[in-house]
Amino acid sequence: MQNIEVERDILAKQVRRINQDDALRRFFALLKEMIDSLDLPQNSPQIAFTISEKHPRITANLNNHTTLQISGKKENVSFGLLFKKELITKSVIQNSKISFEDKATSDYSLGWIHYKDKHLLQNESIVQNWIDSLQDLKQVAASTNHRELHNKAVYQAAEDEAFRSEVFSLSKKSYRISDPVPINDPEPIYIKRPSIPLNYLLYGPPGTGKTYQVQQLSQSYDTHFVTFHQSFSYEEFVEGIRPETIGDKISYRVRKGIFYEACLSALRKADYQSFEGCITDTLENRKARFERAAPVLIVIDEINRANISKVLGELITLIEPSKRLGATDELWLTLPYSQERFGVPSNLYILGTMNTADRSIALLDTALRRRFYFLECQPVVSLLEEKIIESTDLGRLLHTLNERIEFLHDRDHVIGHAYLLHVTTFEELCLVFRDQIIPLLQEYFYDDWRKIQLVLADNERWGKPTDCKLVQVKKQYTSSLERELFGEDLENAENVITYQLNPALTEGRFEELPKDIFKWIYEK
Repeated sequence: MQNIEVERDILAKQVRRINQDDALRRFFALLKEMIDSLDLPQNSPQIAFTISEKHPRITANLNNHTTLQISGKKENVSFGLLFKKELITKSVIQNSKISFEDKATSDYSLGWIHYKDKHLLQNESIVQNWIDSLQDLKQVAASTNHRELHNKAVYQAAEDEAFRSEVFSLSKKSYRISDPVPINDPEPIYIKRPSIPLNYLLYGPPGTGKTYQVQQLSQSYDTHFVTFHQSFSYEEFVEGIRPETIGDKISYRVRKGIFYEACLSALRKADYQSFEGCITDTLENRKARFERAAPVLIVIDEINRANISKVLGELITLIEPSKRLGATDELWLTLPYSQERFGVPSNLYILGTMNTADRSIALLDTALRRRFYFLECQPVVSLLEEKIIESTDLGRLLHTLNERIEFLHDRDHVIGHAYLLHVTTFEELCLVFRDQIIPLLQEYFYDDWRKIQLVLADNERWGKPTDCKLVQVKKQYTSSLERELFGEDLENAENVITYQLNPALTEGRFEELPKDIFKWIYEK
């Protein structure tokens, strides 16, 4: 029995002979549908996926019947699909450009579709009739006499997109496919890399420029982006089994997550097409290739919103710089669902962001904190220097607000400079306060309007005129108002105070607000 590398090379050679990538991808997609619909394991004695030595042809056999075949070269490629004869009379098949081989002794007939009519392979009715025919054939359990010729690489190419990509890549190479790829560059190649650690986390209050820094960095590199949330899981991040509907049947298959795809992208920058191909290469080759490989970024926004230890699982060790593929103490593991060997490439940068207003950095898993470098992002008041809107100094305004917030709450809940950075008019400043800053303060202080008043200097001791207050007292209840409202006396009614935003601010009548309303926040 040949090993998978030899069978892969044979398949790659045949792909090169057929020389029609689009047709081949359609063939493998149909083969995948056949495997999933019939629930055919690779070791099933009923199947044999074979490659012709004499002709440009790849064939799928079930119970000694040719059920799917691609044959020919370039524009002369044709697809063969097996149909039960009683289904051929259906109008959708009968009226199509499918030519059938008539074998009187068989209940089945092979229908041929030319490459120019490839759209027929996307016709759901035709494909479903083909699958129904194969379902019927499968019930007659029999071993195929082609089993000894079964090429496992064909099966894997249908199942594994990464492996299939490797086959296509190998088919384009001019050297002997089985030979190792030499690395002989006379001159070193300069690769621009980010000036950050491999594992980097930006944290701080909202509006402090974390996302902006990430966006600026990602413009120069191949970047994958994901946002964590409370229900995010390892199965979504790395790989997991997910249901898939084919016709009226539900099957389950292993799906790769965004982290796996990011690692695969980084792998391809080093001229590897699969993890198996990388891991089976020599250590010397691996190190050389990753040193020359362009970087890939995966950006994890809101990284602290998910259960990070659960999402990363065993990857927590593999992301260490010294444990990456191509590093000194490189490690790899076998993934739990696909049973593929997997490692984290040395040219993959993991960049995370987190709002400390949502969750303190102290609550992060110790193992995670040990593997990441952290950069705290705080408001930069200097970016607002000399920015005056209707006599209001935005730098002084932000500095004063944040001093009060830090006193009443903590430094993780201050207001970032980004909220005010692009404000150019009084109306825009009103909108920012109404729609962003005040709602943020409500969240910070759990609707404790007394504290919000203190932050905005709307407390009585500050001495603001009523029309200059952003948060106003709506009503302070007395015993008489209490009896009028409820018909009886309630305890502590005199301590009940309700609040409202300045009506002119709420209703968008900004022209009625005093132009120095925001200046009053920092000037008494």
